[in-house]
Amino acid sequence: MRTIWLLAAVQQLLVSSEESCAEEPSACASGFAELLAEEDDASLHLLQRRERQRAQEFRLAQAEAEKKSWPPPPFDFEDAGVRYSAFLEDHEDTPPPLTPMVLPPTSKRRKSLDLHFNAVIASCGSKLSDPARCNKAVVKSAESVFVQLHVEARMDEKVPPLSKEETSEFRDRFKELVVGDSKRVVTKKSRSEQYSGWKNLVQSGYMAMRPVVPESLAKTVNKMSSSGESTWTAAYDSSFVKVSVAKGKSKLGFEMSKEEEEEMKNHTLSMLQQDLSQFSQEELSRSAFDEEFDVRENWPECKPITSHVRYQTCNNCWSHATALITESRLCIQSRGQFNGDNAWLSQSFIAACRLDGRDYCMGGSGLLGFKTVSRWGVPTGGPDFRGNMKAGVETCYPQILPHDRGIHCPGACSPYVEYPRTLDRDLFFVQYEPRALHPVGDQVHYLVKQALMQDGPILLGMRIYQDFYAYESGIYQPTRKSWNLYMGGHAVTGMGFGPGYVLAVNSWSTSWGINGAFKVAPQAVDFGFFLPGRPLGTFAGSSYPMPLPR
Repeated sequence: MRTIWLLAAVQQLLVSSEESCAEEPSACASGFAELLAEEDDASLHLLQRRERQRAQEFRLAQAEAEKKSWPPPPFDFEDAGVRYSAFLEDHEDTPPPLTPMVLPPTSKRRKSLDLHFNAVIASCGSKLSDPARCNKAVVKSAESVFVQLHVEARMDEKVPPLSKEETSEFRDRFKELVVGDSKRVVTKKSRSEQYSGWKNLVQSGYMAMRPVVPESLAKTVNKMSSSGESTWTAAYDSSFVKVSVAKGKSKLGFEMSKEEEEEMKNHTLSMLQQDLSQFSQEELSRSAFDEEFDVRENWPECKPITSHVRYQTCNNCWSHATALITESRLCIQSRGQFNGDNAWLSQSFIAACRLDGRDYCMGGSGLLGFKTVSRWGVPTGGPDFRGNMKAGVETCYPQILPHDRGIHCPGACSPYVEYPRTLDRDLFFVQYEPRALHPVGDQVHYLVKQALMQDGPILLGMRIYQDFYAYESGIYQPTRKSWNLYMGGHAVTGMGFGPGYVLAVNSWSTSWGINGAFKVAPQAVDFGFFLPGRPLGTFAGSSYPMPLPR
């Protein structure tokens, strides 16, 4: 059906002609570029149509969820705003020389990726080309390239065994991407750029469209758990078959350069003796996490706040963690005064007002949220409908949809809510003195324990692998398999600890993990621990020096 629709769309937009430009491919590409510039959005780019459809699905699902007393699964459908072409463009380097893309042949029938590129350019060269021939060439090339890349990936064990349904959905996503994004390839100016674009499209596209959690991966985790080789269990959800790796990466967003990591490591080691001096030899003789501690249980008056679970819809996990940490610490420091159903702080405000000026949906560092709150303050703001906020609650600046256009640091509460206070009267000014700790230091776990027990939640930065998405229970550690691939950095909220683990809260709704939380081995928190520091201006027995939600 996709092929029939695409052919009809192309036929409506391209000018039919009997002339052929096979003898002048460069001229064909130039002519085709002019035509495509005038196309309607709904012609070749199927992904744009899917985005509109998903936006509708998002609003319908939101309306339905508000009628229910339970949150939907975190991966029940693909959210609006996931832009696969943007994912590929972010990974595209300067066009390299025209080096061949020939794969090691396994049979005489195998063709190189170069031939498929030549077929696409020759068939889709200009507005004078036959639209049926163009469409057929792109679809056929996408199918053949998928087979080539999939065979190679399976031989190299970069992809685990897939079920028929997983393979079919994977292939369809790949074909849709290649068909939809081939426009971006053929409209490039030079032959070298066209070739580089094609090479990046098919190779990066294959990796991006893989299933985020193959069923065989979840089974491997549970088999290892049964035999004692693993300390946690996985839960495979049938919705994973429709979720791509690119989509899974939109649930992350922690960033740290090698230079920043090295600087943090050096600073942590330089402070080793000074940090250790504040602990007794008796404390240091025991493991830092030798007992169980849960922030949510230790301050029962704040449990309604510390039990908040959000749901992120783009790569800004750092702001979700910052919001939970800040509202939790406000409650703890104010001895429970910051409380109530509307005592949520705005993750979207933190992301929109980020100090580095980047888009609110982009990744950030472990300290960025704390620095942003210290500079601008933060108003109340409810989460996405899949968060566990009670229905009917009004806040100043609730969570906005992913990838909205023209989002800037707001100067007023959202126009879509009825909130009794203005933004300037609703801002909570928290002056943090944050500190980053690299896990290499011997003092780190003792400082983490001290911060959690004295002041409340902290931020954790960790590297995430595919198996993490299927976490169900136990103490998480990445499964050591060549096809359990690295996904990216992720920021979560440290909420406690116990023998052999750190307790954390994720931002993927209460449907995920242990009601939104999970236990992780300390060594798996491999980016580091980020301590906010006690907010300045607060001390025991005083009222909190800022407005409280009504």
